[in-house]
Amino acid sequence: MKPDAQRTPFTDPGDEAARVLEAQRGSQAAFAEIVRGYQRAVYRVAYGVLRNATDADDITQETFLKAWRALARFRVGEPLYPWLARIAVNSAFTMLRVRRRRPEAPLEPMLEAGRQWAAGEDPADVAATSERDRRLEQAFAVLSEEHRAVLVLRVVEDMPYEEIARALNVPVGTVMSRLSRARAELRARFRALTGGTS
Repeated sequence: MKPDAQRTPFTDPGDEAARVLEAQRGSQAAFAEIVRGYQRAVYRVAYGVLRNATDADDITQETFLKAWRALARFRVGEPLYPWLARIAVNSAFTMLRVRRRRPEAPLEPMLEAGRQWAAGEDPADVAATSERDRRLEQAFAVLSEEHRAVLVLRVVEDMPYEEIARALNVPVGTVMSRLSRARAELRARFRALTGGTS
């Protein structure tokens, strides 16, 4: 699978540039095409940082609202996705900072448990098969915001280092060192949670 094909809705960079130009001239239809093309990718980035589907939905909407407002400043010809990813990452970081000041209990685990019972699945089977994933999720959740963001952009979105650098507004060398530290930290935290068995 080609990561660019998964991420980019436009077969030719010129198509993307044309949509951006139309949107900059006020075409809501052209901007709607951009949203449709990148909505899932932006959601994956937001979810990767926030680990909460409702918050990721909110950040996805906020990202495109901010993009629409700032589109006039976007340089046509530059790749659009790193710019959108940067808006999503920054918005997610802001949400996390606000949450630290006002913590709230997440409802998603309770809702998910309810869906499993309603679906007639045996909770013991579900727990046994998802233990490794749960521990990996726990290890990922305690990483710093910067480490979560760089891992999501590289591992989930399969972005090249140069695009990640644009998305995070840091040098490529910083991306590489953050990624190396993030992977090492994730491995160490996962091993600690599994008693060093994985």
